[in-house]
Amino acid sequence: MTLVNATEKVKEYAMCYYGNLFSTEEPVFDEKERLWKAELKSNYPRLIKNDEPQERFIRVLPLKRLGTIFLDENLHFIKNCSSKREESVSLIHSYLEMWREQVENIVVTASSQQLAKTHPARTFLHPANMILSYFRRERNSVLTFEELEKIRRPTKKERWIALLENLELIDKNESGYVYGDKFPQLERKARNDDEFEIVSMAYILETSYPLLKEIFHIRQFEPLVHLDSCYYRPALEAEEVLCQTSDSLFKRFVNEYSYRPDIELGHVLHELRNSEALLCRGSYYYANDKIFKKMLDLKNQVPIMAIPRA
Repeated sequence: MTLVNATEKVKEYAMCYYGNLFSTEEPVFDEKERLWKAELKSNYPRLIKNDEPQERFIRVLPLKRLGTIFLDENLHFIKNCSSKREESVSLIHSYLEMWREQVENIVVTASSQQLAKTHPARTFLHPANMILSYFRRERNSVLTFEELEKIRRPTKKERWIALLENLELIDKNESGYVYGDKFPQLERKARNDDEFEIVSMAYILETSYPLLKEIFHIRQFEPLVHLDSCYYRPALEAEEVLCQTSDSLFKRFVNEYSYRPDIELGHVLHELRNSEALLCRGSYYYANDKIFKKMLDLKNQVPIMAIPRA
């Protein structure tokens, strides 16, 4: 049987057993096993909605390695060896979740300077700010182990210290901690204590957001990132600036994450607008062009199986 015959049969079985969301790579014949093999893939459609002007259009999410179809030498479908449709659909859902998390990381990395200006960021990063501000006041002092013991919540305290040490913002010696090599580099970017707080928080967010999610409870900060992502994920998929109403953003938040009342989401949106993570003109929200360009650059560094292409 020829490659052309195998390709036709693979496409036929893919459509019949897996549905029109799936397609296949070119089949390959395994001489040892005497089988044809073809990997399943999908150009998963993503509906993009723009509010001004009102329009809808499609972008696709190219997903690969969603399973394998096996045919024998006579091009008969080997169902027991081939991937089950449910498993392949489950992989699609996993890739969509992966893409959502990648967008959140991209958003935080690119807009860390803006997000650091918000009240949720100050609340969440307060333990780190407390330690770093000590070295702003007492530059040549040692923060002793005894002083650290007086800080409440010892478990979280130890986690924050480990994070700051890993980021080279503080350094451990025999008596306690002194400021680290990265500390003066951040100081040079700030003209006063308030600016230093924003610069240091932005640095922590930019370099460590996935780790922060993993080892800290960030419930008070996550809604900020999630709502910001509700704007920037479709924009990144479209690879263009969109105009969105607050209603569109709130509906997307509820669909993507969980229910929150409009009064709460309105306050989160107020934080994003005030920090210029999102810009507002009239009743429409749109991208901060400078950080959106950074996001597009970061998107291009994501593996192709998990990013939408125009």
